[in-house]
Amino acid sequence: MRKLTLLIPVLIAGFALTISSCLKKDYDSPPDVSGYDPNLPVNMTIAQLKAKMPTSGAQLIDSDWTIYGIVNADDRSGNLYKQINIEDSTGGITILIDAYSLYTKYPVGRKVYVKLKGLYYGFYAKLPQLGATPDRTGSLSNIVSTAVDQYIVRANYPNEVPVYKFSGLSSLKAVNPSMVQRLVEISDVQVASGDLGNTYSDAAGATSVNIEDCSGNVIVLRTSNYASFQGFKLPGGKGTITALYTVYNSTPQLVIRDTNDVKFYNNRCDGSSGNTQYLLSDGFTDLSKWNPVSVQGAEVWSIAQYGNPKPCALMSGFAGGNQANEDWLITKNALDLNGFNTITLNFETASKYSGNALECYISTDYSGTGSPAAAHWSLLPANYDQSGNFVFTPSGNVDLSAYKGQKVYIAFKYTSTTSAAANWEVDNVKVAAQP
Repeated sequence: MRKLTLLIPVLIAGFALTISSCLKKDYDSPPDVSGYDPNLPVNMTIAQLKAKMPTSGAQLIDSDWTIYGIVNADDRSGNLYKQINIEDSTGGITILIDAYSLYTKYPVGRKVYVKLKGLYYGFYAKLPQLGATPDRTGSLSNIVSTAVDQYIVRANYPNEVPVYKFSGLSSLKAVNPSMVQRLVEISDVQVASGDLGNTYSDAAGATSVNIEDCSGNVIVLRTSNYASFQGFKLPGGKGTITALYTVYNSTPQLVIRDTNDVKFYNNRCDGSSGNTQYLLSDGFTDLSKWNPVSVQGAEVWSIAQYGNPKPCALMSGFAGGNQANEDWLITKNALDLNGFNTITLNFETASKYSGNALECYISTDYSGTGSPAAAHWSLLPANYDQSGNFVFTPSGNVDLSAYKGQKVYIAFKYTSTTSAAANWEVDNVKVAAQP
């Protein structure tokens, strides 16, 4: 009987503990508020707020204003840090919050109300923000996590996030105030050829990549080095990009939420496939990708403020008169054609004044330095400007497939005499390769 007497209290205690655990679990479970909207009274739109606030500095809001918005970008991928972005039907704005994993409370599609009294309105490089007390530099601090709920009230989820659609970049290449901090979808765009082969961001810091349309308009895509997709390679095709439209001072920028926002599946503007890799792409802002080698004469290759668009590489043998010159412009590094089956060279030239034609060569045995006479060079067939009036002329597709599997150097050779020294300009040199 003694054993039974001891066992009964244990069983009762265990039963009570089981009931208590069940009750505690039910008590701790947060209520499902995904369909609940507190319908707080709203007396201000985001556009009206921006219109009332100063255009620089930080301003304490001491009026009982309330706005609402749908979260259009959160911190899930790490491309935004301690902030969310919301928009209503009139505009968008960034809210600084001193907490991590904000997407668990404020995911894209969540409706929120923001009680503005006690918050500060300010800027980061002219980008409007809501936050807390500014520091000594005037930058807003983040709303402390313990105070967030008194300012930001969560409502129903999910909601459709409005996306404003554009074909090309003509309306967005300069700052478009009505679109700042709103989601935009831009069609018929691609990563600029000079950035192909790179990742979304360098590991060392945030990185800007150029996005272009087929008319030559360009906008910056800005990605944090803390983004989860930082090390992903940029896509090579053309298509649509959905992004937060932001500004950095007077420069418009795009910020994507993750790589699902980038759908570049079609052929590029020049007809090449999305698998194309650019082994060389140079618009000649400088000569860093080339070795100028002067064989004869004092005149040398340089950068000129002409081009298509400017600048470009320029060689002229005229200096107070016609001078005898032989000058080469040779790629600084060998181009590795291993692993590719289709390789195409393109460039543009413009010329004026009488003189010898410019020539383009390829070599498989140049050492990378020294006199080009020490290597064997093959003349490549290409079109050159023959207008005599600086008309940039495409070379046409110069097929380099015969050199697949090898390492090659590309060179432009300029010659002039004491009786004729033409001006030759070169721009937009590209070597495109496909597996």
